[in-house]
Amino acid sequence: MVKVCGSNEKNDLRRCPDVDGSCGNYHSERSNGEIVDGVDIRCPANAPVYAPIEGEMYFWRPYGGAADKSCADHGARIEGTGQWQGYAVHISAVKLDFYGGKVNAGDEIGKAIDRNCFEQSSQRDVEPHVEIKLYREGKPIDPTYHLQNCMCTGQICESNSKNRLLGEPFKSDKRFNGVRGWDIECRMIEDEDGGEKKRAPLIYSPIAGELVGRTRLVFDQNGAYTGCDNDGMFIVGTGDWIGTFTSVA
Repeated sequence: MVKVCGSNEKNDLRRCPDVDGSCGNYHSERSNGEIVDGVDIRCPANAPVYAPIEGEMYFWRPYGGAADKSCADHGARIEGTGQWQGYAVHISAVKLDFYGGKVNAGDEIGKAIDRNCFEQSSQRDVEPHVEIKLYREGKPIDPTYHLQNCMCTGQICESNSKNRLLGEPFKSDKRFNGVRGWDIECRMIEDEDGGEKKRAPLIYSPIAGELVGRTRLVFDQNGAYTGCDNDGMFIVGTGDWIGTFTSVA
């Protein structure tokens, strides 16, 4: 994920323990005694807040319209698209610049609000912050790794060091039975001696994982496959990529 707040480049969490003994880590106790399945990112009031993922943004009230917490009852829900399909992020408290629409990772969406504005003065000495909750397929997960480490693939094709795409990102293609994914440019490699011969480029694994088998992009009506370009590999993630799988073809 990109940075969420102002100059907090590394998405550092608020201290644990804080002055009142509370903590900003995932599934830890907050100032009011509640155990929260989210994290608190250091963020002073009025600092710019950025979308951590790409997706569709909606206005969201973290306190459900409670009158006694109205000063902090502002936030955003972003339903992920592209790389973040199946994920959703809740961010609070944020005074939004706009109340809905498509956002890209890194877009400024508003300004931070003091989440403790309704608390007693003794509870307002904790580090200022915004709260982040991350969901995958509707279930809360710890966002710490995603916030502080880039889940970025390496180079995939030998002739395309920047993973340049062909066409729209994360598209559905009828050529491949409607499978959604990315088309990455992958040109033939020129002869190093300047001749006319070209060779097929090397393909690199985009993630750390185990190669578990071959995959076919296209099958005919009888379930058979044909074509020299109808071949690929299926990789299941390991290490930091556990829970992720990819096919390259």
